[in-house]
Amino acid sequence: MNRNGWLGILALSAMTLALMPQPAPAQFGGLFGGPEIETISTDQLQSLLDKQQRAAADAKAAGQEAPTPDFVVVDVRSDAEVNVSIIPGAITKKQFEADRQQYQGRTVIPYCTVGGRSGAYAKQLAAKGVKVKNYKGSILKWVDAELPLVTLDGKPTNRVHTYSDRYKIPSKYEQVTK
Repeated sequence: MNRNGWLGILALSAMTLALMPQPAPAQFGGLFGGPEIETISTDQLQSLLDKQQRAAADAKAAGQEAPTPDFVVVDVRSDAEVNVSIIPGAITKKQFEADRQQYQGRTVIPYCTVGGRSGAYAKQLAAKGVKVKNYKGSILKWVDAELPLVTLDGKPTNRVHTYSDRYKIPSKYEQVTK
């Protein structure tokens, strides 16, 4: 085949590829494309939670109702993971999804084990117009800073589900992987 024949085949192949449907970002779990998501650090999250806790304590001491925070921390890990422990003040993804209207207008701060699942969830929320900040590093960064954890009923615990034993955590915590 001559040069013109090859050029024709190449041009036809390029046109065919250009006309083929392209995969949507959702087909890849929302990890590619979509809105850019702002992140929040461990120090920033701890500061928000501490400030809210102080405001609630002050309101209680004054016989008033605690102010509604302008954020909500959402643990997007599996039931097995959240049944071990959560960050104090967080709610589960199930709780958030069951009553999203209650949290309308607040910044949603999702977290997971390291930030991947929470990042994908943050992109889904942002695509729906929700203000969101991903806690990248998530619960592993929280325990690296040796911050407290609680059970779903609010009791202090040192247990943390790390999803995998490949992650190392400070010795003051008990690592759970199953």
